[in-house]
Amino acid sequence: MISFLETPEARLEAEKMIASILDSNSISFPPSAEYPLSLLSEQTTLSVLIAKPKSSNEIRILRGFSGSPGGHYSIPGYVQPCFSVSRWTEVLGRNDGRIHELTELINNGRNEFIEEREKLKDESLKALSSLYRFRCWDGKDIGLPEKAPWGTGDCAGLRCINTALRKDWEITGLSEFRIKDGKAEFHGPCDARCGLLLPSMLGLDFLYADSQIAVINKKDGMLSVPGRGEDKKDSASYRFHLLFPSSPAECNCHRLDMDTSGLLVLAFTREAKRALSIAFENHEVRKEYEALLEGVLKEESGRIEIPIRLDTDNRPYQIADYENGKKAITEWKRLGVEVIDGEKYTRVRFFPHTGRTHQLRVHSSLIGHPIKGDRLYGKRREGERLMLHAALIEFRHPLTGEKMIFSSTAPF
Repeated sequence: MISFLETPEARLEAEKMIASILDSNSISFPPSAEYPLSLLSEQTTLSVLIAKPKSSNEIRILRGFSGSPGGHYSIPGYVQPCFSVSRWTEVLGRNDGRIHELTELINNGRNEFIEEREKLKDESLKALSSLYRFRCWDGKDIGLPEKAPWGTGDCAGLRCINTALRKDWEITGLSEFRIKDGKAEFHGPCDARCGLLLPSMLGLDFLYADSQIAVINKKDGMLSVPGRGEDKKDSASYRFHLLFPSSPAECNCHRLDMDTSGLLVLAFTREAKRALSIAFENHEVRKEYEALLEGVLKEESGRIEIPIRLDTDNRPYQIADYENGKKAITEWKRLGVEVIDGEKYTRVRFFPHTGRTHQLRVHSSLIGHPIKGDRLYGKRREGERLMLHAALIEFRHPLTGEKMIFSSTAPF
């Protein structure tokens, strides 16, 4: 379950919404007997999203519901679904009558009509699925992912996010909940359905976000910060600041190599950025990486202490230098040996004690086992990625001091 901007302000707005619904026994805004509380099932999700136009600080409140309570696709006071309701009704009506006729026949023992009914149902589902449109961080629209489970795109929070992105508003808070037995159960966006769309819509794969920090799962091939030149502007920090212009322009608290995937921490405020940057500099942040190394490491674990520095004649290549290099320490643990395309590789867990540029890649190559797919210090086959992933990070929250631990499974 993704924890995305469940801020105190968003929770307060959600509690106001819940109180209004329970007091009026109506889910619409303003309350109406046409939309009673009884329309909600135990699975219906409601949401409140706080946003503001990027050109002002005026607060806007969006409300969302999931599915179609009581058959309603539109309810007063809520955002629209991620499809055209009129077109949805039109497409649904094409085969709906015939499907009901066939169902009646089948219920009366006419099983020879099952195949026709299923064919019409599949045709309708494909046509309905094609109606969904989701706005992305860059202003482009996407449809449903291929083979997405039915109901993907119908979640309450996702509908609110889609509306905010279409209006080019900055999202500052989101709270999602279900009302059951007169009480609210709060939760975040779901992984099974929202998780298929939000990384593309937001441009980043969020694992966590509050009012101070965000933790994303950076994909390989993405820069952490903009490089030199317009063609290298796109990066994790660029996309983050585009989504949240109130954040510092340099919102990254640390960096990952472009070819490395995994956990990256970004800041919503200058204070959070400053505090976490200091924590990284003082080695108060614990990090773990997972990698596939070429060949077989016989030892169960080890420690590499080889100072490294930039090769000024061959940037950005780093080299060992026992006289002028910077201290670099990496501990590792063997996780297992794997055979890929007939070649043996060792899966390891890295525990870096320092954070030098390309440290894990350089140290691996210096002990004779480069990371698989390393174009600088090893060999990379066409279409292959660097098999290095930032799998765990632990730090103190810059505002509350709470210990935060995040993990991410290596995608290889």
